[in-house]
Amino acid sequence: FGNTKALLLFENPEDVLTAVEGGVDIKELNVGSMAHSVGKVVVSKVLSMGQEDVEAFEKLEQKGVKFDVRKVPNDSRDN
Repeated sequence: FGNTKALLLFENPEDVLTAVEGGVDIKELNVGSMAHSVGKVVVSKVLSMGQEDVEAFEKLEQKGVKFDVRKVPNDSRDN
């Protein structure tokens, strides 16, 4: 896309990993709210993760992706 910026929305971290492995250059990922559900563990006030989420985030981190975790833009980065 050259210098064009785009907003990409993903449903889960596994989809982000698929995009990155497919060649999409993602340097920083804003992680919004990930709701609690059966089989997930609360890890912060805005995140609940299952094992597959953790594994995808670990792989993304290994690929150099940085994370910005906040539910809304006005929240601090240290949720």
